[in-house]
Amino acid sequence: MGNDRFADMLQGNIVAVFFYHAIPNVLGMLAISSAGIVDGIFVGNYIGDNALASINIIMPVFSLLMGVAIMFAVGGTVRCGKYIGESKREAANAVFSKTLITVSLLTLVLSALGILALDQVVALLGADKTLAPLVSEYLFVLLLLLFFLPVSLTLSFFVRVDGQPLLAAVAIVSAAFVNVFFDWLFVAEWGMGLQGAALATGLANIASFLVLLLHFFSGKSALKFSLKQKDWGEMTKVAYNGISEFANQLSAAIVILVFNWVMISRFGVEGVAAFTIMHYLFFSEQIIVYGFSDALQPIVSTNYGARKPERIKGFLWLASICVMVVGVSLIALLLLIPEQLAGLFLDNGTKATLSITLAFISLSWPAFLWNGFNVVFSAYFTAIHKPLPSAFVAFSRTLVFPLLFVAVLPIFFGDNGIFVSFSIAEFITFLLVLFFFSFMRPEKVVREAL
Repeated sequence: MGNDRFADMLQGNIVAVFFYHAIPNVLGMLAISSAGIVDGIFVGNYIGDNALASINIIMPVFSLLMGVAIMFAVGGTVRCGKYIGESKREAANAVFSKTLITVSLLTLVLSALGILALDQVVALLGADKTLAPLVSEYLFVLLLLLFFLPVSLTLSFFVRVDGQPLLAAVAIVSAAFVNVFFDWLFVAEWGMGLQGAALATGLANIASFLVLLLHFFSGKSALKFSLKQKDWGEMTKVAYNGISEFANQLSAAIVILVFNWVMISRFGVEGVAAFTIMHYLFFSEQIIVYGFSDALQPIVSTNYGARKPERIKGFLWLASICVMVVGVSLIALLLLIPEQLAGLFLDNGTKATLSITLAFISLSWPAFLWNGFNVVFSAYFTAIHKPLPSAFVAFSRTLVFPLLFVAVLPIFFGDNGIFVSFSIAEFITFLLVLFFFSFMRPEKVVREAL
């Protein structure tokens, strides 16, 4: 059964294979996106815009911890997929086992350090006297249960490369339903505040972890886990190959931190709340785009190992078309119903928060024309074992250009310079992507690998 799944990646109809992997993954990501938005709706409406701002304040910590896990998960699955394409099953099993062990240990250590230095972390995040108690309340519960999120994420990557994208989607959807249910129960019904919202998130991650674990105990898995491993130096290569994903998360952490500082200094707490709403809208599109790019990676890496450039090209263009449709669809919503989208989070908010949010939307929507392509091609570079261009793209779009423009553009354009910085960053990154791809077309990289 396992051999048939991998043979399908290498020989099946390109459109059918791509959507077999992509649709469950995107549906799962849609569930995450909708659960995240519902989370924001509950917090914004039942606790207030200060609580909404507090969630965004802790995002840099969340991004940093997740970045470590995603670096190993993506690097491990890409390497595992290449071994599968080369029919090296023992090597694939070893990468799977070592990656899971590494992510588990690192998550436990980082979570423990975060809990021990909680007050220092909250201060570093820039929370003022109003937000600091809310940030501490949310972050403490999140760190207690954080183990299950990176580990379940890692398992979902390997479940997909193991030929079971539907199960990975089921796990994600299960987590989304659990999150929404407990948000309603803890926040809306029981009035537990941010502590309840964090607990709901933790329970959702536990649900996903348990669903994914069933796959590896069911006997259906072609990948086998073993604690007895050697050659741990391979994890350095895994981390190197997944460095672009870590770059994405680290960059996001720094940019959110800086933007929170900028928004709170120029607009107060309402500015951070407005940025949080934009973050939810941006996240809703990005998570779907990552659904396509994550589905693309194991397929491309397996066909790269089997030396099939034409199939790689077909999968790449399919993913590009899909993310373009997603981006244009969100732009249409942002231009047609911006007040309704912002108002979802602001029944108890202020007019100032709504005004800042609408200004942000009016100048940031062009970012969605380009960011899907940037994410897909960054994933492609990782899948063909070109981590440096992938990392360069990731750092450019999520760190270097946003920080450069948010520092320079307000000097000339005032507050509008802040709002437009993401759009310009994504466009210039897109030009870089085209430049790198001109040297790394599928035929060329496969020929060089022979």
